[in-house]
Amino acid sequence: MACEAVLTGQRFVAQMLGHIDCQAQTIGAYGYGALSDPNSVVAIAGTALLTVFVAVFGLRLLMGEPMGGRDLIGDVLRLGIVLTLATSWPAWRTLGYDLVMRGPGEIASVLTTAADLPGGQDNLVARLQSADDGIVLLTVAGTGRNTGGTNRSDTIGDSFRGIALADQEGLANGRIAFLAGVIGPLGIVRLGAGLLLALAPLMAGLLLFGGTRDLFFGWLRALAMLAVGALALAVILGVEVSILGPYLRDALAQRDGQVLTPSAPTELFVMTLAFALISYGMLAMLARIFFFGGLGVPRLLASLRPALAAPGASHSGPALFAEQREPPSRAFLVADAVAQTLRREERQSNTSRVLQQSGQLRASAGAAGAANAGPGAPSALGSSYRQSEARRYRRSSASGEKRDAKP
Repeated sequence: MACEAVLTGQRFVAQMLGHIDCQAQTIGAYGYGALSDPNSVVAIAGTALLTVFVAVFGLRLLMGEPMGGRDLIGDVLRLGIVLTLATSWPAWRTLGYDLVMRGPGEIASVLTTAADLPGGQDNLVARLQSADDGIVLLTVAGTGRNTGGTNRSDTIGDSFRGIALADQEGLANGRIAFLAGVIGPLGIVRLGAGLLLALAPLMAGLLLFGGTRDLFFGWLRALAMLAVGALALAVILGVEVSILGPYLRDALAQRDGQVLTPSAPTELFVMTLAFALISYGMLAMLARIFFFGGLGVPRLLASLRPALAAPGASHSGPALFAEQREPPSRAFLVADAVAQTLRREERQSNTSRVLQQSGQLRASAGAAGAANAGPGAPSALGSSYRQSEARRYRRSSASGEKRDAKP
């Protein structure tokens, strides 16, 4: 795909940005097609990785390794994601290419329209080109030092005393800072996104194994960072051209009226340099957030696990986005079974010991009660009346009395 050539003179910024954007889209689309071709080295390597993954899965089943529904669902999902990213360009174009390449521009258009800033890719590029043309015209017109002119106010005095930069040096440095602050950051996000999009067939195979899974998630974080960076740069550059446009028109109007502009070189250089630093600083901040913020994709999915689980279900049950854990080894299972057997035997011995001690206590209590039940032993409360009445009214018969009366 032939891109627009960059020529010197007019429309330099528009040509540079158009060429960079064209190259990024070409690399992302045609590079993906070249890597996903069945005869390419990347496609052959991906097929080998899929074969190894299926073989390892079969060996796990043959070795009797316990495998829950969560592990099975996770393996099937990973396999589907890998095949989709590595072989299906229509699916990847919808899920990744258009989202990264065109999504930030559409969102930035909505934001800048609401804030009354230059919105949309074409409008922003046109405003940037207009600002660059204004800087070139101001450089040609100068500040009036050599051609002469009048001050805007009589209270200025010597207008060129204490100026930090010479006229041509300040204006030239201002344009350098402007071009570097526009082309550099946009080139980073656009070309970087195109390269990473083209590497999708290669990076997809890294999702299959735990040792390489972090590289895959790092690739996803880089794509997300570049997309958010493109959105942020569109807003920052919109603010910059909204400041530079009226400033340059006023400066050029003064020079057309033969009014001196001694502060223009320094002011222009400071504004363009400040926005260049803001753009690079924004990219550095986004990289810090996405790569060193401590919130990876696996940890994010694990944090969403309670919300995605069924209501009332235990968090330890299978879930679609549950964190993958390695199944325990056979040695661990044997050791755990032995430990459970020892704990069960110890509980049984403790129970029998307690029952034996309680039986001995009951036996000793019964012996003590029998000893206390002898003559002179205190009777139970309320039974003295019945005992006295029994002694008083002892039953007797006539034959018994005759038998007792015999010598």
